[in-house]
Amino acid sequence: MFLAKIWFFLVALVAAIALTIALVLPRPAQRTLVAEEQQRLVVACGVIDILLGDDARNRVELAGAFSRTQEIVTALEAASGAQTIDEARMKQVRDVGDAVMKTIQGSRKPDFAMLIDRRGRVVARVHLDENDFGDVAAGRPIVDDALAGYLRDDIWTQNGTMYFVSAAPVIKRDPPVSYVGAIILGHQVTNVLATKLVASLNVDVGFHLGKDDVAGSKTLALDHAPLLDAVAKLSGSDLNQDCQATKPIEISTGKEDYTAIVARLPGEAALKGAFYSVFIKRPEAVGFSGTLKAVTQKDLGFGGFPWPLVGGGFLLILGVGIGLMFIESDRPLKRLAADAVRLAKGEKERLGEDEHAGKFGSIARSVNIHIDKLGREAKTAKKDLDQLLGPAPEGSLGTIDLLATALPPARPGGPAPAVAPPPSDFRFNDPGPAPSRPTPPPARPGTPPPAFSRPAAPPPPPASFATPPPTFSTPPPSLAGSMQPAGAMTLGDSLDDDILGVPVAAAAEPAASDEDPYFKSVFDQFVSVKKSCGEPISGLTYAKFSEKLVKNREDLMAKTGCKEVRFTVYVKDGKAALKATPVKDE
Repeated sequence: MFLAKIWFFLVALVAAIALTIALVLPRPAQRTLVAEEQQRLVVACGVIDILLGDDARNRVELAGAFSRTQEIVTALEAASGAQTIDEARMKQVRDVGDAVMKTIQGSRKPDFAMLIDRRGRVVARVHLDENDFGDVAAGRPIVDDALAGYLRDDIWTQNGTMYFVSAAPVIKRDPPVSYVGAIILGHQVTNVLATKLVASLNVDVGFHLGKDDVAGSKTLALDHAPLLDAVAKLSGSDLNQDCQATKPIEISTGKEDYTAIVARLPGEAALKGAFYSVFIKRPEAVGFSGTLKAVTQKDLGFGGFPWPLVGGGFLLILGVGIGLMFIESDRPLKRLAADAVRLAKGEKERLGEDEHAGKFGSIARSVNIHIDKLGREAKTAKKDLDQLLGPAPEGSLGTIDLLATALPPARPGGPAPAVAPPPSDFRFNDPGPAPSRPTPPPARPGTPPPAFSRPAAPPPPPASFATPPPTFSTPPPSLAGSMQPAGAMTLGDSLDDDILGVPVAAAAEPAASDEDPYFKSVFDQFVSVKKSCGEPISGLTYAKFSEKLVKNREDLMAKTGCKEVRFTVYVKDGKAALKATPVKDE
């Protein structure tokens, strides 16, 4: 799986890089877009400043033409020679001014006019506060400059309204030449004016007096706090540099966000915090989602997107991944499964470790280790049985472990030593009266008993011991107290209950012709051992003893399928006991 893992790692790495690029690329684009928008604001602000300057020159020229009208010169010359300005003179001069204003055509027609004599008195007002007259306008910068013979422009504010004003001196050109007064023309700052200023700039402009909006190309309820903060940061007397010096700020109307820059307005209005702002709607964040929203059907068409290349690359990556998985996973797994099936069928004893690589080889090694462990445990169990039961007679199978799966064809370790017949002094002679003989037990058959089927779950094997128990015909007295292995296939634990329950006087001995010589020899050995161990032998009869041996022999032959069973007398826990050894061949 190494190559497949490396391949999928590379695929995941490429996918991660592609996703990172897709998420990161819109950010530089967004920054570039914002920078471009801000630069557009700066340029638009500069253009508006230029347009306002051009408009000021036009208004000054208009004021100069107005002041050169002969009717205006004559009216102001007469008013300047009067000691007082009465209402009749005011109306006469106002009518002259109104008549001159009517001659001005076009969009730049003044919204009001003021006629001032050479003393600085307001002789008449046209279209604005027309009933006010006689007040002194001298002292205002633009008025003083005009009376001194200069053409000037300024910005005035009145009643929350902003006016662009221009002034020109009124000069009597007939000799002697003299200044007879000045005129002031005012143009109100309106939404129409603001719209005309930005008509070709694709931005919006607003004129403000502190926290109050005066006019704008778009009616918006802007947040003035950021605007005022930006104006407060502007410094220097050169107002023409405000557009370049100011930094774009973010403002909001509650529903929409805008980017704006500000610039101060000159003249008297500057004392009241007059400024104008240029703003545009903040561009939507491009981002990943914004980029997806901006994608059109044309962008995904076959003519604009390399779908064949993308599809071919996908199929190539998929094919390589599936191929590596088949080579490194599917095919080795099939080989291991087939090898395991052959092992289960018995066609082989171990899995082939060299045939399987990687983790599949590790699985095969683990299975083989367990197989080896089971083999070692089986050998250990057999060795323990040999130590427990001693060497089996020639042709025998040894003591059978009923949990074993099959009988070995031949007993390992060679033939067992022959068992000598018991001596005559081991025969049991009862000193009591001769009892009546019971029915003799069935004679030992000359041919092996019929085979029996083995049980499905035989009992557990006997426990292992360090040394095998001794096999003897006549046990010496020294063995009376020796220990025999626990768990051996013994008969002594139940013989007392089975063959000592009948008194000697009541038990009848079988006829000598009915006695089995082999069983009789085992019986004599058993009696001799019991005597040597100091056990009572009252009630011990051959009939009961032989019946017990026959029953156990038949059971063992049925369980193990052996041909014969041999019995051996030994001492267990200081008492006489028997063990049975299945024999395969006689």
